[in-house]
Amino acid sequence: MTKAGTSSEKGLLRRLDDAVFAVEQAVVATFLSAMTFMVFLDVVYRRLVAPDSKVGRLLALLGGVHDPETRALLDRTVAPIVSVVVGVGVLAFGFWTTERRRGADSNARRALLRTVLASAAIGLLGWLMVIPEFSSRAFYVLIFSLGAGAYAVDQLRKRPAGFVMRLVALLVTTALFVPFALRYFPRGYTWSKEVSLMLLLWVGFLGASVCAHEGKHIRMEALGKLVPERWQRFTRASGFALAALFCAFMALLGWQYTFDPAVGAYFLGGILEQTGIPDWLAIAAVPVAFGLTALRFTAVTISALRGGSYGAPVSEQDDLMSAHHMTLDDVEEQ
Repeated sequence: MTKAGTSSEKGLLRRLDDAVFAVEQAVVATFLSAMTFMVFLDVVYRRLVAPDSKVGRLLALLGGVHDPETRALLDRTVAPIVSVVVGVGVLAFGFWTTERRRGADSNARRALLRTVLASAAIGLLGWLMVIPEFSSRAFYVLIFSLGAGAYAVDQLRKRPAGFVMRLVALLVTTALFVPFALRYFPRGYTWSKEVSLMLLLWVGFLGASVCAHEGKHIRMEALGKLVPERWQRFTRASGFALAALFCAFMALLGWQYTFDPAVGAYFLGGILEQTGIPDWLAIAAVPVAFGLTALRFTAVTISALRGGSYGAPVSEQDDLMSAHHMTLDDVEEQ
């Protein structure tokens, strides 16, 4: 019975769950990177188009310049040159330090080549940000494509365990992000905070589902340590069952709040002010994430009843697997 249960946990449903988990990981990683990158680009864009310059202000303070015309001249001419020189110097120092740490294989020319290529790439991206013909949606799709392409090439070259699943998850994430960006991202970069808050909602709720898969959620273990050992699996299962019921209830409430014909956000037709994104896309994180979490806690409940290790932390999985093998050895000896 235990052997059959263990086999079933590694069957089709478990592989499907792992596939969904890989997509969740890719979505969470992409959204976290997008949030950071969007806010960063918003700050960079504001400085690129600002009439004044922070570097020019610093140079004016160091040189004791108070005349408005001289200060404007510093902002237009000297400050950009100083900024470029300092930026290239930082890149060169970083690449040179990296090469030095490689020891005998260090190559100053390679560090110089990387500095030139990185500086050219950063300069090109900065130029694309400020020209009116290149919209922000095209810029984000370009950056995402470069990052996704580099990640795919790295996975194909190294071929680590599970790389096929990661590539499939990357394709799903690309199919979600690119059409979304092309449709909803407006011109400019000042809308980044609005989209970042929406992505943060998805990251937070999907994170709960990811924790349920990895066994990294908060657990109350006091009762399980008080009952006799033969009842511990039933105690664990009852706790997971209550968590599954709670998550299913929250998923139902989220579904009603999002898709109820009378009061659902989907039918009310509200949109985010700056981007025009339907606000139900943000609220939909609640039923989706809680629904997945409820399904996972249900699977954890069944696994706990059968003596399996699904949904347990890595250390506990090792203990359960060791106990499982010891039980099989005892049965074989008898």
